[in-house]
Amino acid sequence: MQAPFRLLRTLMALFLMAQLSANAADAVQTTSGTFLGDTLPGPEAGGVLAFKGMPYAEPPVGAKRWQAPKPARAARATIAAGGFGPACLQPRAPGSDAMATSEDCLTLNVWTPGLDRRLRPVLVWIHGGGFRTGSGNIPGELLAKQDAVVVSLNYRLGPLGFFAHPALGSKVANFGLKDMELALTWVRDNIINFGGNPHNVTIFGVSAGGQAVNMLMVSPSARGLFDKAIAQSGYATWPLPRTARAPSPAPRAMNMAPADSAEAIALAVAAKVKSGKLSARSLRKLDGQTLVDAHEGFQMPIVDGTSLPEEPAILFDRGAQAAVPYLTGGNSFEGSVMPASGITPESFSADLGADLDPLLREYPNDMAVSRQQALQRLFGDNRYVLSARYLASRMGKVGAESWLYYIDLGPAQNPDRWPGTPHGFDYVLLFGTDKESNAARRDLGVRLQQYWLAFARKARPEPSGLPFWPAYLPETDRWMVFGERDGERTGVIKPKLDALTARHERRVAH
Repeated sequence: MQAPFRLLRTLMALFLMAQLSANAADAVQTTSGTFLGDTLPGPEAGGVLAFKGMPYAEPPVGAKRWQAPKPARAARATIAAGGFGPACLQPRAPGSDAMATSEDCLTLNVWTPGLDRRLRPVLVWIHGGGFRTGSGNIPGELLAKQDAVVVSLNYRLGPLGFFAHPALGSKVANFGLKDMELALTWVRDNIINFGGNPHNVTIFGVSAGGQAVNMLMVSPSARGLFDKAIAQSGYATWPLPRTARAPSPAPRAMNMAPADSAEAIALAVAAKVKSGKLSARSLRKLDGQTLVDAHEGFQMPIVDGTSLPEEPAILFDRGAQAAVPYLTGGNSFEGSVMPASGITPESFSADLGADLDPLLREYPNDMAVSRQQALQRLFGDNRYVLSARYLASRMGKVGAESWLYYIDLGPAQNPDRWPGTPHGFDYVLLFGTDKESNAARRDLGVRLQQYWLAFARKARPEPSGLPFWPAYLPETDRWMVFGERDGERTGVIKPKLDALTARHERRVAH
């Protein structure tokens, strides 16, 4: 009776071996197993190979919740890597398409033009979403088909990724940041097998992704894991909550009061899920989806003195950042994100206190439209554009060059006629060129790709045939302004940024 079953198993094994042999050129061995990629269909994909949903860490579930991630164990069988893994748990958006999510979510994706070990530049995308939403599900082929290797990753979000509950007794509070570092370690150890150069890795991201780049720039344990950095609309000058282990004296909050307590925030979130005193064990038994739903507004990273030693802007000012080429910038109406941030115009006005009216006087054109528009633009400049100029101006402290940009599309080229380029629109420009019907936006997206790729290839954003982009120096204050036409400009919104810089420096002065 057993002979037919043995024969069937043998035939199935032979069939699987034949299938693997036929696709052997698309199989890549890594430290977490052997994965079989797919050649993306259609001429627009350029013959790019995609490997999706590859685990880089053990599932951070059960006792491993709120622990630093551990490298994924190598699977014995070859795994088909044809689809994105589930996104990390995040609030469910009402009315949106259901996206597969799971607490077991630490996967990454690789797009490559070929497995020929040509040592192509590697670009690692870190997604945004307020450290509360998002995933690595991007059309990476748009950059990969231009002879680069592109990587994207998932990292833990919300209170599952950034949490300082006293019962945990953990020195580390930024578990999502540790996920990013482990993913970059995986890239260092494996990307050569995908045709990428492990010694030419550029990290880039927008919004929370840009802030993640800034945090990696100052993280001691991330040193050597990347060679260049692009921070798009990061917010390194924005005050962060702090644990009791964070260094003191501490900078102040936005309202110049003592900084927010990360432990108090974690206690309040946990109390929404379950009342009473909670132990580490009982915390790890709480429903993950309920936990991430309990946090309102953007999730803030935490100064814990270990994974994030201090606010990134303070460390940049001390010269404690990585000495790598650094490109950064922001958009002309970053304040479009204010309604999603959890910060209302009223609370922001209260935080600015006596500084509010003098700052608003720097925005006469917006005030002529409405106080609301002026507050939103002030919020965006204070949170994002200030950060870009401040950090770019400090790269000379470590002997590294920086480049500063400002995206300012005309109102006719913006959806819904925003009064400037909205927050996060650079993601649409970079990764939406294949779907963009507006010629001005599509062409700008193509140009941004060329600048970003040139920076990744040779550490300077100097693509052939496009306007020259000078390195940033505080004394000359020269930016590249992107719009319907691109070109360098001196002193972009300088009076506004000078006033905001003065306030920031008062906030962090001890």
